[in-house]
Amino acid sequence: MPPKIDQDGTPGVKLLRLFRKLMLDGRRHFQVDLAEEFQCSPQTIIRLAGEIEAVIGTSLESGNENRKRWYQIKTLSRSSLGLEFEELRYLAVCRDLAASTLPEQVRKRVDGTIFSLSLLMADHEYAERESVQRKQFAFFSKGKIDYTPHFQQIETLLKSVEEKCICLVRYRAAGKQDISEHRLAVKRLVSMNSALYVLGAVTTDDFRDMRRLINLAVHRIKDVTLTDKRICFDIPEAEPGTFGLPWHEPRTFQIRFKPGKASDYVRERIWADRQKLEELDDGGVMLEIVTCSEPELRAWVRSFGDEAKLLERVSSM
Repeated sequence: MPPKIDQDGTPGVKLLRLFRKLMLDGRRHFQVDLAEEFQCSPQTIIRLAGEIEAVIGTSLESGNENRKRWYQIKTLSRSSLGLEFEELRYLAVCRDLAASTLPEQVRKRVDGTIFSLSLLMADHEYAERESVQRKQFAFFSKGKIDYTPHFQQIETLLKSVEEKCICLVRYRAAGKQDISEHRLAVKRLVSMNSALYVLGAVTTDDFRDMRRLINLAVHRIKDVTLTDKRICFDIPEAEPGTFGLPWHEPRTFQIRFKPGKASDYVRERIWADRQKLEELDDGGVMLEIVTCSEPELRAWVRSFGDEAKLLERVSSM
């Protein structure tokens, strides 16, 4: 028998090497070639193939071609990448739904990645694989923001999250002409109502302590500079299940909606993780909701006109 590549190689290691080779590309491998590659006897390949077949059954196929035995792992539903085309379609759906808030640079990279994956997974069993490139969902929005010019700011903010470093941010708030400057410890980026926001904390001048929590609209950020100052304090985790962006401690409110379109609209949606919906005798609904953004809640209630009425605050939590 030819000498082994690895004198200390165990039968288990040989078995894993053979399984990996058969699994990675799914094509036919001839016994004689496998024996030469693994520097072992053809009988060893037969024995190892038998052990693989005992586990995966008929997924391991074998046959003879020109008097040479071959082995092949046939995977009809899963590629060597560990993905199914159905999963790739789900990724395409996520891309379509997120497209309205992604900068053009990111959209192109996502499209390119999905296309490359579909090519790598290409198989004659999947005649419809090109369907993952066709848009199946569309997102209609009012007042869409183009984040393409803000790509570099987003990249810097994400880097600050990864490296846990403080940023210097120049920001122009809504309705203001002056640009303010913040020493910002970024917690995370969030999306709400087709807009991106940064959640974090403003630090003291020496970068050592948290001064106050803050959230900033990404499209109003004029410039971001990453410093080498590490975040040395804990930033409270915001609850995404509350109504609106976090501004204060959780507060509970009740809103009464008259019967009709407004109450139907409210019934059909989940407004917060902590909410109670009570059906009223007149056909309307009473919504009890927890929020960390009272001004935003009041503005939302006003948008219904006389169809909704905000009652007194129930409690602070």
